[in-house]
Amino acid sequence: PRAGAGALICPSGRRCSFQTAPASRRRVPVAQTVADTPADLPHARLSGARLDRAFPVLRARRMAASARAALGLVGVALVLTLPRVPIHPTEVAAGFAIVLGSALVQLTLPRLSWMQVEETLGGAAAVLIIGLEHRHVTVLTLVWLAAIATGVMARGGRVHWAGRILVIGALALPVIRYGGMTADYAGLCAATICLLMTSGRLTLELNRLLLQARHDADHDDLTGLLSRAAFRATLDRMASQARTSAPVSLLLLDLDSFGKVNKTLGHAAGDALLTAAGEAIRSVVDPGCQVGRLGGDEFAVIAPSGDPHALAERILDALHGCAGDGQRVSACIGAAQAPRDGHDADALLMAGDIALRVAKRSRRGAQISSYVGESLSGAGERSARYVLSRLVAGEGIKVAVQPIVDLRTGAIHAYEALTRLEGTNLQDPLHWLSVAEELGQRDALERACLRAALRLPRPRPDGARLSVNLSAPVLIDPRTLQILLEHDDLSDLIIEVTEEALVASDAQLRAAIAPLLERGASLAVDDMGAGYSGLRQVTAVRPQYLKLDRSLIQEIDVDPARAALVGALVGYAERVGSHLVAEGVETAAELRALRAVGVPLAQGYHFARPGEPWPNVAAAALLETDAGGVTVTMAAWERRARSATRSAGEAQPSPSLSASARS
Repeated sequence: PRAGAGALICPSGRRCSFQTAPASRRRVPVAQTVADTPADLPHARLSGARLDRAFPVLRARRMAASARAALGLVGVALVLTLPRVPIHPTEVAAGFAIVLGSALVQLTLPRLSWMQVEETLGGAAAVLIIGLEHRHVTVLTLVWLAAIATGVMARGGRVHWAGRILVIGALALPVIRYGGMTADYAGLCAATICLLMTSGRLTLELNRLLLQARHDADHDDLTGLLSRAAFRATLDRMASQARTSAPVSLLLLDLDSFGKVNKTLGHAAGDALLTAAGEAIRSVVDPGCQVGRLGGDEFAVIAPSGDPHALAERILDALHGCAGDGQRVSACIGAAQAPRDGHDADALLMAGDIALRVAKRSRRGAQISSYVGESLSGAGERSARYVLSRLVAGEGIKVAVQPIVDLRTGAIHAYEALTRLEGTNLQDPLHWLSVAEELGQRDALERACLRAALRLPRPRPDGARLSVNLSAPVLIDPRTLQILLEHDDLSDLIIEVTEEALVASDAQLRAAIAPLLERGASLAVDDMGAGYSGLRQVTAVRPQYLKLDRSLIQEIDVDPARAALVGALVGYAERVGSHLVAEGVETAAELRALRAVGVPLAQGYHFARPGEPWPNVAAAALLETDAGGVTVTMAAWERRARSATRSAGEAQPSPSLSASARS
């Protein structure tokens, strides 16, 4: 249910309603008899064996109905072989034929309305088999009694008032007609009444317990949303029915900073946030959508129709105000669609998870990302697995480079290698790295990109160095070290790792980088200031380059606090003998602010966009005003370069400045 009260149809054909309790309480189903059918369930489109697997109680009901049909056949056969046992063999045979027919109704048409007709027919069979006969118990009477019990079980414990009246009336007819009852007939009446009462009640209670267990298994006890297993089963069923003209969309949501709420405000506040988020999502989705909590702070929505991007926008808006107390809750959303991205739950969840990773890692600040790669179902030439295998083999990998400029001399200090992937639906490497990570091929893809970067043509302009990006797990892998150690001289190579990688594995990283440093390679820490507190690891590893994240450079010209922080890092880099690089410089104002605080190296769109090896820096990018407002010409840059070189030679510069002086 979206809110308030809702209902489930249990396998016995009985609707069980449950009230929406407060957010901190679980939703407990309460059995309630109403006229409805199992067709309202998501499983109603299943049939036969698949329906039995979906509801184990239906399998038991079918077995009871099959046993009842067999008893009907046995009764008819006994009447034919023992015609002298019943007084009215034709009527008794007709009664057992009704038992057989009602059992077939239970097997083929398990709707509640048909169950009422079947139960009335079952009572009529009692009149023909018992009511028109004598007061003695025979083998036919025992077969009828067993048919009564299996009929109650086949109905899921339901006993309609009309059927009860007919059965009791059928038992009373011989007593009325003969003016009394025998001992064995009295036992038959008592056994019949007890069977009707106990078997029906017991079956109802078992159904209730099964429905409670099913509800608990299929729903998250905190939010009341579908559990991971139930959501996955529903997604698998809906994805298999999706068509190009009627696609089914999947949205995966991950709340931002949920761990921070747990740590700072306690687990109770975290539970309250999850509950409020679940209610917010459920309040804005369409009635046909399915909402689930997959675990932790991850939610999911199945949308059988409508625009998934518009639905994602509504969900983000609803989440912003769900926490109360003026707090804003944000999230990242990854979207996938069947049958375009996959035909089953596994493929769609994988596609949605890839899109979610792209949304989290995107530097453009996008909170919504859609999977736009090849299908994740199958392994044909149009599948993502096939395209990824080609990329891992080195096909379709193209390397672009972006210059890193020395702000003191105007020369190009190094080029950063940036991968572009051709021959795919999407050339964004972030997308394909996420695909490779999901399929367990990220390390192989990174090594393929490394090989492509090392094959770039030489010589580079003015002896500029080459900077490559590697994740820590790939860098410490012996196979990666083998690729790098194929070169005796690595003095023109810079290896970039993220600040996050240092926090996770600084000791292993120091051991792995040691042989590379011996051959002249330099280590750079990328994305400093992107959200990780790795200063201790930075001081332990002693990298030769510190690359400041774009978040520290943006608006540095109007933010004195940010400028002061960058200035302090400049002083730190000078004292420890490292190069400081400002990434993502896009405006002349940012460049002036960086020069003012003494940043020596910079890269970004302001100088040059990534391009074919080896792009030059636009002259206009270097014609900026100095601190006094005087325009600095290229001739002035050349004089400053010569002056910096002479000063560096006289002062015997530290290792941190020698590379810049050579440039």
